[in-house]
Amino acid sequence: MTSLSVLSDTPVSSGDDCLRFKRYVDPLLSLLTSPDSSTPFTIGVLGAWGSGKSSVLTMVDERLAAESPEGHLRVHFNPWVHRGEANMLVPLLQALRETICLDRKKRFGEAALRVGAMVGTLTADVLLNAVTHGQVSLDKLDAAKARYLAERSQVDSELRTLRDRLRSELAALDQQGVKAVFFIDDIDRCQPDQIVDLLESIKLFFDVPGVFVLMAISKELVDRGIAIKYQGYGFDQDGLVDLGDEYLEKMIQLPLYLLPLDSRSVRDLLVACSAPGLLDEHGELLEKILVPNPRKIKRVLNFLAVTTSILAGSSVLAELRGDLVARLAVLRVQTPRLFTAVVAEPQVLVVMERLYRGKLEFSENALSSRYRDDVGRRLFRAVAPHYQRLPQLEPLFATSTFEEEEDRLFDYLTLFGGPEA
Repeated sequence: MTSLSVLSDTPVSSGDDCLRFKRYVDPLLSLLTSPDSSTPFTIGVLGAWGSGKSSVLTMVDERLAAESPEGHLRVHFNPWVHRGEANMLVPLLQALRETICLDRKKRFGEAALRVGAMVGTLTADVLLNAVTHGQVSLDKLDAAKARYLAERSQVDSELRTLRDRLRSELAALDQQGVKAVFFIDDIDRCQPDQIVDLLESIKLFFDVPGVFVLMAISKELVDRGIAIKYQGYGFDQDGLVDLGDEYLEKMIQLPLYLLPLDSRSVRDLLVACSAPGLLDEHGELLEKILVPNPRKIKRVLNFLAVTTSILAGSSVLAELRGDLVARLAVLRVQTPRLFTAVVAEPQVLVVMERLYRGKLEFSENALSSRYRDDVGRRLFRAVAPHYQRLPQLEPLFATSTFEEEEDRLFDYLTLFGGPEA
């Protein structure tokens, strides 16, 4: 049996940097280690889903561990793991305490105890109500107004005390020549409103000398979180977008936008990740039809690795054209809505092919004339949201042969879980 190799979605390290992320890592490392860098300082590594933000954070972390193990306290926090928490500040403080406890020279034992005490204070019911933006609102407590006001005053006082104590502990690290660097990843997987709450907690409690925050973040999700949180304040859509821009400007001193992959980088990733036979057979095609997103490219290659193995083990399916299987794998990963339309109506593949080859006019009348009226209208509605919307679709369909295989399209689609005959 031929061995089957697939690709993990874990961030790449410096030793596997085929996408030249070093161009981002070197200046970030210089900033973090320079004695002239002022703090507090927050860096946002911004990019689309799957663009390599986590890999950049991983490489910076590796380099910092190797080149400044004593001068930087590296705190790692994944908010998605703690998405069920009422407030992200609690697990973030726990991550700080655990990192302090793991210091090899045991330099910060007392600080660990004090941060642990802060966590205990923060999880007290009354204080947590305030920090979690009223999820368990004090307004709903069956208590007299005087009691409420007294408790509210106590909460505000304790919050100020907590913030001052935390800042004091972090400042003490700085005085010992140690900078705290918070690596915050997988924010994109959290709910948009959680993202905004986390950013606000970081600004409120960690905006202190001696602290760097390095986070991977999607501006689109920040904008979405802003829209959710402030939707009742009378902003129109443009106003919410402007508010999102202003919000990031206040939270992030250095926005670092990852550049999209160029054709060379796509080729390098294919060479690094593809089985040699797959690259020899479909490399030129894949370079043209893949979107420049590392995660999506890996998913396509995983699909192809599995489907190629299935084809090799079936005498019936072995006759299917490999390049069409490759094109369908790309559609499945890159344009799931279009692929859903294809599964429901396989003839969509033929229509898209004819459109991109210039054999069919893009209009409802043209499709109604080419097919039965009701079928033509249905096919037009299926292709209209996708035709000429993504540049990679033109090379995918302009050189395909789906029409020649129209009678076997069901066989091709069963490789991807549908449709059933």
